[in-house]
Amino acid sequence: MKRYLVIESLEQLRAISDALRLEMITLLTKDAYTGKQLAGMLSLSPSKVHYHLKELEHHGFVHVVRTEEKNGIVQKFYRSVAFDFKVSEDLLPSLREDTLLQQEAILNHLRSSITRLYNAPDESFLLFAEEEKRPPLYAFNGEVKAPRDEIKAWIKKYRALLEELNDMEERHLQRIKAGEAEDTGEVFYFVGVGFMTNEQIYVADDESLPEGFVHADDVTAGKICRRKTEHDPSGK
Repeated sequence: MKRYLVIESLEQLRAISDALRLEMITLLTKDAYTGKQLAGMLSLSPSKVHYHLKELEHHGFVHVVRTEEKNGIVQKFYRSVAFDFKVSEDLLPSLREDTLLQQEAILNHLRSSITRLYNAPDESFLLFAEEEKRPPLYAFNGEVKAPRDEIKAWIKKYRALLEELNDMEERHLQRIKAGEAEDTGEVFYFVGVGFMTNEQIYVADDESLPEGFVHADDVTAGKICRRKTEHDPSGK
């Protein structure tokens, strides 16, 4: 499976601008399934799933990776051709008038994250375990009231920071290949979305913690605090 597929036509855009199809593609990035298997996973009729599969196949988003014969019937196993979709610059004028694709893409990130969250092992969430047993973990959401140009500048720095993760992975893979590191099979999954809105919800008259508590700075899962101690007034 390739990393990228570039969407080059309005027909492809319309074909992918559908919540169900995006959900199907998300499943098909993980493994190959038949239409009947997808129907069971999505609690839909096989005929409905088959229709959407054919549309996705017609527009180049999925393809048949193998076939199996069962009881005289040939079963087709579909797989997504890529797991990252980019929109051609030639289509940008059309996207300026249609925000549905971007909204659905963000929703699909969130749907996929929920599925992966529930499928992750319990060991992934040992937030309160001893430090050496605690896995990398963060979870948060928030609101920022700031000028758009400053937020755009921050996003640019954030994207540059994410590139460090790519470099980190490349170094680790090279060490594994050279026999200098063990391949544990673990991966760090993360997702992030952000957008401008005119609704502000997180507004408090008092931002302080209750008396005797301080913010815990060794975890990043939000709303975690620690009681101050007599020997350690900082709470660390």
